[in-house]
Amino acid sequence: MQPEDLVIYLDENHCNNKCILSVLNQAGIQVKRHLDYFARGTPDEEWLPKVGMEAWVLLTTDVRIRYRSAERHAVIQHNIRMFYFSKNNMSGRQMGDALQKALPDIQKLCSKQPPPFFAAITRTGEVHLREKLADFS
Repeated sequence: MQPEDLVIYLDENHCNNKCILSVLNQAGIQVKRHLDYFARGTPDEEWLPKVGMEAWVLLTTDVRIRYRSAERHAVIQHNIRMFYFSKNNMSGRQMGDALQKALPDIQKLCSKQPPPFFAAITRTGEVHLREKLADFS
């Protein structure tokens, strides 16, 4: 998958993160920002279907989506490719640095692994496929 083919959706918590936006802009990756489509506080199960219908790649720190029934079901039902930062206590700059290192692996995983899936981005920029969900959809 080429950078121009990848569209990343930044959830409410990260849609204004200047470090993440800068990395994605420099890489030529199209960005969709939560607040351009939904109000603050919109429940996850209401915006997740749009991410899937548009075939956008979700970037978040909300690992709880993996474990909450309604959100998990929405990821599966709408074939979402979800990447999350595995450490919630990372600064914006640390997330930007990790994302910059992770982008080639994100693109590779999106090309090889059919959605839906959950993948983690570590503080050092490694990408780990945590759960393949294609068998459940």
